[in-house]
Amino acid sequence: MGVIRSWLGSWQDVLWAGVLVGVLVWRWPILKGYYYKFAHVAAPATTIAWRSDLGAALAESKRTGKPVLVDFWATWCPPCLAMKHDTWTDAGVERAVTEATIPLEIDIDKDPAAASRYGVESIPTVLMLDGD
Repeated sequence: MGVIRSWLGSWQDVLWAGVLVGVLVWRWPILKGYYYKFAHVAAPATTIAWRSDLGAALAESKRTGKPVLVDFWATWCPPCLAMKHDTWTDAGVERAVTEATIPLEIDIDKDPAAASRYGVESIPTVLMLDGD
């Protein structure tokens, strides 16, 4: 028992190690985003044909009946960067987004009016809109 106790340390050490692991798991997307940002890691290519014009995307939605998937993001946002690297490049996500929606990216720093129009208060925010 003494060997195990010396290997694990005190119960406080185990508790703090558990808290640290919990925080790392809980905050992992932010930590990965910071890594991508500060290491200047470019996001992998995606097959999603992101639009950048809200009006044109809404008009296309009216014509086709497909909803608009809007990704509100910013270049300085670590979780947004993690989504660009890990979520939007996933083959299943790419297929679902491409087949069923009109994908639209809105950089909130370049188009704050669109973010305000839809009540976006934090990013990343992903909304599904119809043509109206």
